Amino acid sequence: MVGAGTTFWRWHWTDGIVTPVMLEMDQSRWELGVFRFSTDQYLKYPRYPPSTLSAHPYWGFSAMRRWQVLHRARWKIYFGLGAAYRSETDLLEPMRWNLAYLIGIRYALKRNTFLEFTMRHWSDVWIRTPNRGQNMVVLAVGFQ
Repeated sequence: MVGAGTTFWRWHWTDGIVTPVMLEMDQSRWELGVFRFSTDQYLKYPRYPPSTLSAHPYWGFSAMRRWQVLHRARWKIYFGLGAAYRSETDLLEPMRWNLAYLIGIRYALKRNTFLEFTMRHWSDVWIRTPNRGQNMVVLAVGFQ
């Protein structure tokens, strides 16, 4: 799968652009991903000055187990859980290794082509504070 997406934190966009390339294996049960966060991200939060720089561009990598929880004709809903690695730490996340999860919906376009919309989160699960985590929404096209 190849996609594009953006980043958010709580209820606002953080102006980050993410470009993922993901490889699925074993009928979408496993996923390996490479993510390029190509722009600066800005945190909009009352405790910080307006448009506080929260993350510079960086690389991320993930490995995830995926479960299909619903399948209706051309639609599928997925849940995934795994690990992620970030090439840098920043205001969003103080650790490089993170827990990763996703919730996604997939629509089959043709026999071997599909669109997938996912919401993803990478977090250190409060091992170190502050734990804001990296959130992203991604729209990807995949080929089987």
